[in-house]
Amino acid sequence: MQLDIEGRNTEVQERWRDLIQRKLAKLEHYPNEITHARVTITHNPHHQVGDNQVQVVLSVSGQTLTVKKNGAQIPAVLRAALTAAEREIDTYHQSRKRFVKEPGPRPMGTIARVFHTKGYGFILTEGARQIYFHRNALDGLSFEEIHKGLPVAFELEEGEKGPQAARVFLAGKR
Repeated sequence: MQLDIEGRNTEVQERWRDLIQRKLAKLEHYPNEITHARVTITHNPHHQVGDNQVQVVLSVSGQTLTVKKNGAQIPAVLRAALTAAEREIDTYHQSRKRFVKEPGPRPMGTIARVFHTKGYGFILTEGARQIYFHRNALDGLSFEEIHKGLPVAFELEEGEKGPQAARVFLAGKR
């Protein structure tokens, strides 16, 4: 990770630089997430404002995360900004996690009837229900291969006229 630290209207003290490097080093456990970090410490010398600002800009996987904190004491503002940046990158990382749901066991049945000229048929389930399927629902099978008594597995969905097979597989193939 490339790190740039700059001060505006103030000199960046070595202890601030060490604090920034320590805090941002903790964020490197996110693999290939953070490509660049910029920390800007701004002191506003105006007597009525007298506010200090720390801005942390993180470039992560094509996006930019920005945190700004204001306060009277630079060390306190710096710690608050770095802690907020840590939370921000953690939230970003959690939102990018992909949870892949493993498919459960598919219902099984046998081909009960096939209407080759019309392009559809029915599956007899283990519970003695008949489920409609269309030739386009076949996965890994050609419609010409389908015959009465062929064992199949299928994925069920709700159709216009009740349950139907969204996908039909040869039993044991998927």
